[in-house]
Amino acid sequence: MKTLSLGRQEFSNLINENSVYVDKTADIFRLITEGRCYFLSRPRRFGKSLLVNTLKEIFLGNKHYFKDLWIENKIDWQTYPIIKLDMSALSYKDQSLQIALEQGLQRIAKEYGVVLENSNPKTMFNDLILSLFEKTQKQVVILVDEYDKPIIDYLDDIPQAEANRDTLKNLYSVLKSADQLLKFVFLTGVAKFAKVSIFSDLNHLTDITTNKNYATLLGYTQAELEHYFEDRILIAANYLKKSKEDTLEQVKLWYNGYSWDGQNTVYNPFSVQQFLLQERFDNFWFATGTPTFLTKILHTKFKYELKDIEVSSIAFDTNSLRTFDDTALLFQTGYLTITKDLGFGMYRLNYPNLEVRNSMMQFMLADFSQRPVGNIQTIIYGLYKSLLPSAPDFEEFFENLKTLFDTIPYPIFIANSEKYYHSVVFLTLNLLDYFTQAEVMHNKGRLDMVVHFADKIVIMEFKLNQTAQVALQQIKDKGYANPFLKIGKTIYLVGVNMQAEQKNITEYLVETVHSPSGE
Repeated sequence: MKTLSLGRQEFSNLINENSVYVDKTADIFRLITEGRCYFLSRPRRFGKSLLVNTLKEIFLGNKHYFKDLWIENKIDWQTYPIIKLDMSALSYKDQSLQIALEQGLQRIAKEYGVVLENSNPKTMFNDLILSLFEKTQKQVVILVDEYDKPIIDYLDDIPQAEANRDTLKNLYSVLKSADQLLKFVFLTGVAKFAKVSIFSDLNHLTDITTNKNYATLLGYTQAELEHYFEDRILIAANYLKKSKEDTLEQVKLWYNGYSWDGQNTVYNPFSVQQFLLQERFDNFWFATGTPTFLTKILHTKFKYELKDIEVSSIAFDTNSLRTFDDTALLFQTGYLTITKDLGFGMYRLNYPNLEVRNSMMQFMLADFSQRPVGNIQTIIYGLYKSLLPSAPDFEEFFENLKTLFDTIPYPIFIANSEKYYHSVVFLTLNLLDYFTQAEVMHNKGRLDMVVHFADKIVIMEFKLNQTAQVALQQIKDKGYANPFLKIGKTIYLVGVNMQAEQKNITEYLVETVHSPSGE
């Protein structure tokens, strides 16, 4: 049985160590034969570095690494000079990005026996390309991995992020002017900084991020998962005491769902391999990088319902470091994915899977309620136990819910009390894995929340500085329960009031409505 490829980004090491390689070389063949200059955005830990290193071995002419792979006998194997820049490997945090780039370019020049006399990264880059072309009489291959990392790493320090962006913009501008000297150009990263930013000088690159031909270039398709990991899936199923079919269904629920064309979906490769290694379901990918800057942006905008968001393809580009488009960032970083191509350049976005949905909601709830993430699970479990019985224990439920509000700083809460109230309640109920709808439109108004259970429906109306009776009466007067009376479930009407001065829930009233078929 082949070893898993976790932690292996060098294609040569992966092959030499007999690790699993999911053969993507048919897609790579299309890439290198149908175009020359590309940009590809994918979330972190999705295999971008492995793809870049696979391209490196192809252009070095190392055919022996590709034995029995699709591309083995499909190309004329030749050796080209390669400039590979891995921005994540540069030591720009210990010194300036400019110095780090100088050191990186000098290392590559030394490997080829080229002397670079200038100390400006842009001039050095240009001189290196020209020198390699003249020395080998072959066009040069440019591979840039994580091109935007020096920017992404400083999103909490915008002046430094902008300074690094300008340095990179200056460096990458060489690629267009040196076009005739280049055989192939490939840049990967998370975000696409467009218009007046980096890509204003890289407008000759073909962005294949949402190109249907490369929708499965990274990540695992269903067929690939079952073919390349069949033996390990059987081992995991045996350990979990599940059938192979049930195990696959759970893996799909947790780790599939990423799509860049609205049709083809892929699994997160990091999470899949972690699951197969540890033989348990967990938030593996999400745990490797807490999206604190994203949750803070969402917190500021009180944006907490991230589903069925319809956007233009223009929104997939990041145009400014100071005025983030939160939807673009959520898509680029992998927290939202395309679930449908609506046509006319419009797309519908949703959470890709259970891992991302639950993890993101936990982080948002922790941020909104000013509690540690680990503490959230304890509260959620208490809420779950109180709602589980056929006759819910609303007293216990609201006692648990009150604890979430206790830690919200008083000044912040008073300034945004109603929004805080709604966001915390909505995120909490969604984490309970029930189908929750917030601010539901009704022909007589907008009701605050409907929670659907297998055997019951809970309709909630919230008031601020009024009374629970006023909230309950509104549910009745507006007929909010009417659409659910014929579905055979017990309906609970819950009026809730909060006093801003106490920054917490002060009272609630519950009435039970039995639908005709449920009596």
